Amino acid sequence: MSMTAAQTSAFQAAGGFPPSASFTLFVGFCVALLYLWAAWAMYSTYRGWATNNLERSIAAGSAVRIIILCMILTFFVLS
Repeated sequence: MSMTAAQTSAFQAAGGFPPSASFTLFVGFCVALLYLWAAWAMYSTYRGWATNNLERSIAAGSAVRIIILCMILTFFVLS
């Protein structure tokens, strides 16, 4: 659902920025949050593997799943 011209001009007059800037900010926040989570998950996986609490195959599988999840969610958020 898109905004009408009157709604867009009212939004820009009240906010001081166009609605597309809000969308860009939201998408950027989502992608940044996703990659912060992925970094934490990869670090936790590495820590478990380095201390021999995780087997190599489980750690590798977790890393692959994290990377695939990042690729899929990035595709959905940016499309």
